[in-house]
Amino acid sequence: MEEIRLSHTLLPSQNVPNQLVYYLPDKLGSGVVKTERFSSGVNLSYMDLNPSKPIAIVGEMPVRNCGIGFSLTGNSTILSSKDWPSYSVKPGLSSHYIGSEPMVVKEILRGGRKINITIGFDSKILSDLANEDEAPFLPFLKGIGKQAFEICQRKMDPEMRRALNQIITCPYSGKTRTLFIEGKAMEIFARKLEQIRAKGKSLPRQPRISKSDTERIHYAAQLLVRDPVNPPNLSDLAGKIGMSRSKFYQNFKIVFGHSPMDHLRSHRLQVARQLLRQGNYNVTEVVFAVGYNNLSNFTKIFFSEFGVYPNKVI
Repeated sequence: MEEIRLSHTLLPSQNVPNQLVYYLPDKLGSGVVKTERFSSGVNLSYMDLNPSKPIAIVGEMPVRNCGIGFSLTGNSTILSSKDWPSYSVKPGLSSHYIGSEPMVVKEILRGGRKINITIGFDSKILSDLANEDEAPFLPFLKGIGKQAFEICQRKMDPEMRRALNQIITCPYSGKTRTLFIEGKAMEIFARKLEQIRAKGKSLPRQPRISKSDTERIHYAAQLLVRDPVNPPNLSDLAGKIGMSRSKFYQNFKIVFGHSPMDHLRSHRLQVARQLLRQGNYNVTEVVFAVGYNNLSNFTKIFFSEFGVYPNKVI
């Protein structure tokens, strides 16, 4: 099995300052690894590889390191230089980790597309962040002094996945891009901390609405998606079912778990995917058929939702 040691192969990007890149040679498949360090001390690593045969990606973790890894697609196996048990990484899972000593970590890819994003920190950064509010950071901080590498895997929630896809499809460049990526990384980290802290806590009780209001919300949802090219505005929709705009919005989120606009967006993208799978329309025709008027914007939103570009749908 061929090993790729990132410390020897990453080279400065020609387009993005402070970013290092590695492109998988054609003989091994296709794909790229990118790493970037921000002024705040946050490190971000993005891996999108599709190997044609098994390979091992080897990285070095410095002393007092911690962070979160997210597996968006594909399977892999993680091994460490400390002879600790290996573990499998499956799509849809996030892993938070902490270690108090340097180590070499090897990720084995046996085939198929693998997309990972890792957000890392020096543990001193977490200690500084925790000075004013320690509680959210305790799951990380408690492992800093241990001579062991701790890791825990949990499912990604939809908001984490959405923010990760926004990092992948970031449309900005220069300083705007840096601010956007760094902000999204901190947003994801905050969501992960809250996920860890909320473990074991009972969920807040969901407000209840009447059967009649539930039926009216379902009817409104049908009206909302009936014509995706010319959907009604929320005020008109609320008026049609006899609710104020604020009550309609609140009840819609209770019934469906998301906002009316998210509902319309999801419906449009589902219809678009169905049309693309039928093969009777090209991407541009589908874009206009579901109510979008910008191909580039649609492509980014579609990838954010499904993890695949419209022209790759089969």
